[in-house]
Amino acid sequence: MTITAASFPTPDVVKTTNNPAIWDQQARFATLQAAGANEALQQLSSRLDRVSSELERQMVFIQTYRDLAEWRFRLAGRAEGRRPGALPEQYRAPIGIGRVRDAFGRGDDQGSAQPRGSAVGQGDGPEPGSPASRLGLRLGELAEARFEAEAPDRDVLQNQVRLPSGETIDGNRLLRGTALAEELGRDQPVDGLYCAVTGELQDRRALQREAFATFAELETARASGRTDLLDDVDARRAFVDAEYFLYQGPEYQRGSDATIRSLVAVAHTRIFGAAPQLPQDIDLMAYVAGQEAFHSHVNRTQAVLSPTTGSSPRPGLSQQPSARRHHRSAGQERG
Repeated sequence: MTITAASFPTPDVVKTTNNPAIWDQQARFATLQAAGANEALQQLSSRLDRVSSELERQMVFIQTYRDLAEWRFRLAGRAEGRRPGALPEQYRAPIGIGRVRDAFGRGDDQGSAQPRGSAVGQGDGPEPGSPASRLGLRLGELAEARFEAEAPDRDVLQNQVRLPSGETIDGNRLLRGTALAEELGRDQPVDGLYCAVTGELQDRRALQREAFATFAELETARASGRTDLLDDVDARRAFVDAEYFLYQGPEYQRGSDATIRSLVAVAHTRIFGAAPQLPQDIDLMAYVAGQEAFHSHVNRTQAVLSPTTGSSPRPGLSQQPSARRHHRSAGQERG
């Protein structure tokens, strides 16, 4: 099993120009990412082959996440490994009790998804018509529709994340209007501007634990001799839930998106025996779309690469789960 650059399409959010030559340069990051993911996959597999309990498997996935976060930090020490304007130490600095913002929409005449941690409204938006600009407009439309449907009279939309037990936990928040102006220190609201703000520290940590527990549960099924997990709709739906939990529970000021992408590719390759081709906008859709809409998006856009060639993606998830459900009781130890 090998993970290739095909697993990591260049995110539109970084394509802030209309110059294809620059897009080609940005695409080289996928090769670096695949190298880091393959090293992590080898270590993960070696560790998992030596343990037997689900709790031990969960701890192995946690260690792999830590290893990938350290890999991302080391990579940020190279110019090609960090975003413009970012400092290497930000790739190790935890979000902690603070917040990280992602702004998007047609407001500020930018109509664009802003880089994580950027100074929104300070003239740092993408070129009009660039992939990043188009993505930002699409996210703004999605946020606008969610507010209209779920919070028409409010400027704050709190994401509720459903756990396998049936419990819910607070995820991130979407802001607009007066709430967003206060968040950004502005005197007046900006029509058409939206912002996703990370959740509270304790909630993000709880969501991380749920993701690692889900990976461990699926790995236990694989270790028991299951060879049909790739065709088990419930197993793959549980995996997408874990993806959502991870993106709702970022840890670092910079680099969390690439770290999580790498972890998802590694876990998918181990559990299902084939690498995924991740949606280029998987992180931002997780921040903006809501859990069920995120599932629908991944169902349509996340593909499975050939186990032998790393190419020729097959379609993503089936839209309908079967009657079986992966479930952990509310009181079960999650490590």
